[in-house]
Amino acid sequence: MPQPRILIADDSPLVLRMIQKILMDAGFGVVTAHDGLEAIEKAVSEDVRLVILDVTMPRMNGYQACRLLKTEPLTRDLPVVILTSRDQAGDRFWGLETGADYYITKDSDPQRILELVRNILADDDRPVRDRTGDPARTSVDILSRVNELLDRKLYEATILSEIGRVARGLVKFDETFMSVMTLVARVVDFSIGCMAFVEEDALEVAVMHQRRTAPQALADAKAQLMEAVQAARGGHGFRRHYARVFTPATGTVGPEEGALGGWATFPIAASDNLVGMLAVGGRAVSRMTRETDAFMGQVANQAHIVMENSRLFERLRNLSIRDSLTELFNHRHSMELLDQEFQRVGRYPEGRFSVLMIDIDHFKSINDTHGHLAGDAVLREAAQVLREALRSVDSVGRYGGEEFIAILPHTPREEAVATADRIRKRVADHRFEVGGTRVTITVSIGVSGYPSPSIDGPNALVREADRALYQAKELGRNRVV
Repeated sequence: MPQPRILIADDSPLVLRMIQKILMDAGFGVVTAHDGLEAIEKAVSEDVRLVILDVTMPRMNGYQACRLLKTEPLTRDLPVVILTSRDQAGDRFWGLETGADYYITKDSDPQRILELVRNILADDDRPVRDRTGDPARTSVDILSRVNELLDRKLYEATILSEIGRVARGLVKFDETFMSVMTLVARVVDFSIGCMAFVEEDALEVAVMHQRRTAPQALADAKAQLMEAVQAARGGHGFRRHYARVFTPATGTVGPEEGALGGWATFPIAASDNLVGMLAVGGRAVSRMTRETDAFMGQVANQAHIVMENSRLFERLRNLSIRDSLTELFNHRHSMELLDQEFQRVGRYPEGRFSVLMIDIDHFKSINDTHGHLAGDAVLREAAQVLREALRSVDSVGRYGGEEFIAILPHTPREEAVATADRIRKRVADHRFEVGGTRVTITVSIGVSGYPSPSIDGPNALVREADRALYQAKELGRNRVV
């Protein structure tokens, strides 16, 4: 059985002869090269099982040759040893960064070099390659491939830089997510893209439609992402999980896709723990090259860092504008929104908006009878009912105690009264959990609208709604005035 052949590339005749003799005395076949270009030509054209590259060589150094060998389909599985006279941290980092499998210095004991070679080849179970039909590679071909590789590395660096730049220009999560995923789409032209954020017992998923997709395709994407995340966590599920779906401002393009077509996931870990996952689906995903697949791992990490920072910023901002009990807007932020809406409407002759002041009837008796924890539960549940009863453009906040304020843009007072009555009925029909039993609760609502002759500012609008609320209470509660 023929002995494995080893390719050695070094521009020093002395070093070349020394390593060649060590290996040949041990029974190995040896192929020599004097620079990186010659090493690549021979690695492609001859059946070698291992490549040893000096770092400093003319025409192409060892790092460049290693990177090229690791990107070529014919040679990327060849083990590569970087041989250098320097033992610096930077050399080790760059050697491994370019894809080298091992790193050793020239002043090492010759027996150590021989032992390393034996250990590498002992684990080599690759079949002998049939070279029939392998393309011949000239120096011109190789230099052309180097230029392609440089262009790709510039492209990859640009994509990663652009993703990082998003973090410096945007803070809102939805804008950050859409911008980052648009850059991801330059790497692989997905139809559905997802980023999962993994916490101890919660999973949050953001989904972007790049193309129009059937509801079943979206459901499949969510299901496959959940399955992949749970598998990466050793099968552990989540107590809470929710998803937000985004569509580009320009809208989706092309005919509707009924199925994902292809699917790929890229886990993101920190301290050996799964913290996120990037996933992409679509026809183009099934055609991803090995280079693109490898690069997407880097993209996933960079994208997750940028999105997670934006997500944390959004969470901190919510803490400052949300009521901690009901998760509605707090009093201060509600007043800011009211002032902004008042200013906006004042700029347009046909502008209209209304305010609702909503109070839970006989709330004190709930606290007195069932305790304050039960009262807090009622407030949380009432807040959820209010959110579901209003439009996405409306704003609802906790004004104080058991009182809420709702701001209804583009809504004249008569329409606001109808909205308020719908809220009143929905609350009355809802069964609240109080002290282990289900009870009925009612609300009284006061309505004010702008413009109105008696209203000259946001505070006057609140006072008007408050007066209407007081009248609703005086008239027997569970009504709108």
